[in-house]
Amino acid sequence: MSKTITVWGSPGSGKSMFCCILAKALTRDKRKAIIISGEPGIPMLPVWLPEQITTTAVSIGQVLTSVEIDTSQVASHVTVLKNYPYIGLMGYCAGENPLSYPETDYQMALQLISSAKKLVDYVILDCGSAMTNVFTPAAIESGDLVLRIVTPDLKGIVYLRFTRYCTISSFNTVTARSESFSPAPAMVKEIDRCATEGGMFQAIKYCNSKYTASLNKILEALEQMELAERQEEDAYEAGYEDGEYPEEEYEQAPDEEGGYEYGYREADSDE
Repeated sequence: MSKTITVWGSPGSGKSMFCCILAKALTRDKRKAIIISGEPGIPMLPVWLPEQITTTAVSIGQVLTSVEIDTSQVASHVTVLKNYPYIGLMGYCAGENPLSYPETDYQMALQLISSAKKLVDYVILDCGSAMTNVFTPAAIESGDLVLRIVTPDLKGIVYLRFTRYCTISSFNTVTARSESFSPAPAMVKEIDRCATEGGMFQAIKYCNSKYTASLNKILEALEQMELAERQEEDAYEAGYEDGEYPEEEYEQAPDEEGGYEYGYREADSDE
């Protein structure tokens, strides 16, 4: 079953970079993932695709402001990276801002996430820090796993306080609180270069083993969720075969069409 991972947290904590790293890790075995950025204040398509001109026709704003959202519409607004063909991207385009579209409806944001979930194995939601953007609370509500990334400073601590979400530290800070998650100081420049030069999907190469270990903990949590679901399905099927469940209560789930057969556009990316 498809999983939705929500990533949010304090400003400048590396949320978008982590989404790219997570997407690469999740698609190594050829499973598919979509990263969705719903923050109009910082359009992410030109950040992910700095060498490609994207038009408003592919903007997530076109989807969120439509009358109704379905899987085919979502699929037509996903751009697939040429060098990472199992990773799709959705976001706002260069030049767009919070005033480019009517105010986003909360239910439309939920529909977008639900439709995207039918297309791929993993939906990664790259959220803004402000809860005033309805995409962020909708993403938190929809997330099977919610990760909150904060900077290890006073602002990050205040932002983190009284929350109930899983946290990881920013990899571009080196205080005692985050030391086990941070790369070596010499690697910080390389990671910054990945962000500034449009190579965000290469940043994982510059993270040290401690940060990679924290990433693996998240991957393990997802594996445990999937294992629990399979065990539950197996138990239900075993009970059905033994006659514990009436036949009318058991329905075979219909096949879901979608994925990359919808004709997502390919986009060049970093090598």
